[in-house]
Amino acid sequence: MIDKLIKNPRYLDCPGVSIDFGEEKWGVLLFNMGGPEKAEDAGSFLYNFFSDPNLTSLPFSGVLQKPLAKLMAVRKAPKVVRQYRAIGGSSPLLKWTRLAASGIKRELSKQYPHVEAFVGMRYFEPYILDELDAAVDEGCRHVILMSMYPQYCRATTGTALVKAAEWLEDTDADISLSLIGQWHNRPEYINLLRGRIESALEKVDRTRAKIVFSAYSIPQKLVDTGDPYFRQVKETVTLAGEGYDCILTFRRRNGPVRWIGPDTDATVRRLAREGVTDVVVVPISFVFDHVEILYGIDIRLREAALKAGIKRFIRTESLNDDPRFIEFLADLIEEKIAAR
Repeated sequence: MIDKLIKNPRYLDCPGVSIDFGEEKWGVLLFNMGGPEKAEDAGSFLYNFFSDPNLTSLPFSGVLQKPLAKLMAVRKAPKVVRQYRAIGGSSPLLKWTRLAASGIKRELSKQYPHVEAFVGMRYFEPYILDELDAAVDEGCRHVILMSMYPQYCRATTGTALVKAAEWLEDTDADISLSLIGQWHNRPEYINLLRGRIESALEKVDRTRAKIVFSAYSIPQKLVDTGDPYFRQVKETVTLAGEGYDCILTFRRRNGPVRWIGPDTDATVRRLAREGVTDVVVVPISFVFDHVEILYGIDIRLREAALKAGIKRFIRTESLNDDPRFIEFLADLIEEKIAAR
């Protein structure tokens, strides 16, 4: 998927060689999965999600992908609507991503007065393609695409890059793109995670606490065909979990195919049976609060853990708009500009 983008002659791996970032107008586009702004929009979001054959492989996808996606969205929408209503009625993902984009622009503007910041989502408004169009309308000569997924996966970053590559092929605008597609092992990111863990451990009995890292699961066949996500997740956990009593687990395993594990929920219940009383859950696939954290972990998993016998259940805070996180992202962009 990434090859389709980087093979385009208007993709610049070292944009600073060709673009005068101090004098020309340019942009940063943070991209993410997206989520409904209102609970009632869950059906539209799910339809977009299931319609992507790069993410959801359905039978006879060439012909039936969209009809089956519609059926699945209709079937799952009531349950998902209830989840969004339980966390306040909408996804906060766009809010946090926009705050991060504003913070990055503020940091970069100190040296680059002509920078603009955009936020594009894959499966709900504002869409990545529309934001690239907006960058053209603003007069940007170059856009740095920046993934908000720390680890690269074809099912997340990859499917967004497919859209960006298609847009670049179709546009007649005088514009080029570059990419910051992964930062799973950067010391700044790891230190932020470890700081969150330390803060959470202050609320439990740290001598008895088990650290449960929780990442999104992906089908085993993705790993078998060379997708780097599983390897990068393990590297993140090795670095962030050094010195802690920790375990890596995975969430959101659906369908009949084999998924990577172990499962987060099952692991927490097993720990309770083994006498563990204090659990700290560390989500690592996303950096912003969203429904899978606020409902899947904070509500559903917490209830299951307490029912199973866990006494103290803490989830580490998301990075959201932490100034240190914003500074780190801005530094990554400056490194991209300086690359030769």
